[in-house]
Amino acid sequence: MNAEDKICLPAEAQQRLKQLARPWVMTNGVFDVLHRGHVEYLQRAAQLGGALLVAVNTDASARLLGKGPDRPLNPCADRAYVLAGLSSVSMVTCFDTRTPVELIQAIRPDIYVKGADDDRETLEETRTVRGWGGQSIALPFVDGFSTSALVQRIRQSSKAGLRKAALLDRDGVINKDKAYVSRWEDFEFVPGAIEGLRRLQTAGYALVIITNQSGLARGYYTEDQYQALTARMRQALLEQGVTLAGIYHCPHHPHGQVEQLSRHCNCRKPAPGLIFQAAQELQLSLPDSLLIGDKSSDIEAARAAGIGRAYRVDSDNPASDAPGPSRPDGHFASLLDCTQQLFPDPAPRTHKP
Repeated sequence: MNAEDKICLPAEAQQRLKQLARPWVMTNGVFDVLHRGHVEYLQRAAQLGGALLVAVNTDASARLLGKGPDRPLNPCADRAYVLAGLSSVSMVTCFDTRTPVELIQAIRPDIYVKGADDDRETLEETRTVRGWGGQSIALPFVDGFSTSALVQRIRQSSKAGLRKAALLDRDGVINKDKAYVSRWEDFEFVPGAIEGLRRLQTAGYALVIITNQSGLARGYYTEDQYQALTARMRQALLEQGVTLAGIYHCPHHPHGQVEQLSRHCNCRKPAPGLIFQAAQELQLSLPDSLLIGDKSSDIEAARAAGIGRAYRVDSDNPASDAPGPSRPDGHFASLLDCTQQLFPDPAPRTHKP
């Protein structure tokens, strides 16, 4: 069978499986850079049943896993084609969610296989397949083979061309959080914020704003109004000697009033999508960068993106007091306080008489 004939859409998977021998074995993954460890793992999985189905993360789904701004290296169609070319693989499909639970529920495999580095007893996938009497089996990966390790070696070899950045939330960090500010006359810089930005700039960090703007999805203001305010802010900072390398915003909210913006996405923090976009477009080295935000979602986004350090500052927004699952590397009163402690002024020289 040709590789193309093994690839199908998720909606076709169950019908296509009926043509294959049972028991049906299913596994899933990104399979970005296929290596010997993958091949041996899939061969062992295929030996457990009559047919092996491999479910591949789409590009959007893979980015939700926080593997890095340039991942996946290969698009979903190419990854699926390479997998379909293996004799051990009977069928390949893709899924667009963070986990394959919905796909598992649709096709009802007899055996679900995962790598032994996952705690399968805690996985929703395991509970799902056992719901109809199926098995969940852990297979060890082959030692010494890792896509992430290969990619890390590539990144290290090209790291000289990347720059470090300070990625900053906007509302509550740079300007006072006045609940969906959309007019320049309502915009007010947090005291000391501009000086804090200068300190980061002097320390060699490119300044990048990463901001959730759910007011767009809620219909409180338009994209044109947001862009007009952003232009005024950028100009005001420029006049104070502060240059922004980039400004990235998420206009979505899952419960918005504007239909085209009312959805789940991979750019609204705590998802790392905007950070990855900035890193790719601005050539940033995320491990050498830092993030400063006022909410737990900022810290979670930093962790998911692999940013080197993440700091939290206080703001007027009550949400800034809410704890989160990810601990910051430091908690400060403000952006200025944060930068003063991270980059203190050099001690004045003393001259002996």
